[in-house]
Amino acid sequence: MMNNLSAASLSRQESPSTVDPRRRAFDILSRVAADRGRVYRWLAIGFYPPDASLIAALNTGHMVDEIQASIAWLGKDQAKLQAGLSALQRFVDATLADLEADYARLFGKSVERVSARESAYRWRDASDVLSATETIAQALRQQYTQFNTVPMNGYEDHVAVELEFLAFLCEREAASWASGAQEAARQLRRQERVFLDDHLGRWLAEFCWRVCDRLPDTFYAALADLGDVWLSLEHGPGYLPATASNQ
Repeated sequence: MMNNLSAASLSRQESPSTVDPRRRAFDILSRVAADRGRVYRWLAIGFYPPDASLIAALNTGHMVDEIQASIAWLGKDQAKLQAGLSALQRFVDATLADLEADYARLFGKSVERVSARESAYRWRDASDVLSATETIAQALRQQYTQFNTVPMNGYEDHVAVELEFLAFLCEREAASWASGAQEAARQLRRQERVFLDDHLGRWLAEFCWRVCDRLPDTFYAALADLGDVWLSLEHGPGYLPATASNQ
């Protein structure tokens, strides 16, 4: 796990006369991008069908610990994510059977089913539901292809895939800052923002609210709460959190 250091702590460890301020700034930006990528990746892992590795990460506390370490750069805003992290900690004894049952109830063929796909929430933007679904899928495929990523066919707009794509962009951004490729890093940061504006930021709040409403006190409700607050911090004023959008 990468050590999260503030600009102040870096300056204490290294003499300003021997460290290039530009290099130091790039190092900080690289660490922040990598940390953001880890949060997105854990959210993506959580919303994919559960497996043994997810259970191990919950049982050992690794998932919560790594997310906690990855938000240190947020400063006081870390407090906004503590309720979600505390809720996740309650599932330290969860079993694979527990999560599989809840996942099936939420996202399988069930009366309690919650759609995990963008097209289920964005159809209101168009008069033709089928046309809107294909338009969204096509737009997402174009973005994924631009970065040589290929999701499983038919899953382009799944919440886990979109979260994983953002994790991938953050990781690419971190690598660009680390190598000193500042223009590439800035372009990736802009791409992340565009993706939030055009896709995940438009529907995640409603998805999270539905998950929490249908199966409260479950791992997926805790994950949805954490994801909702995280995206409100990432997206900023343009994002309407689940608690506000459903009052």
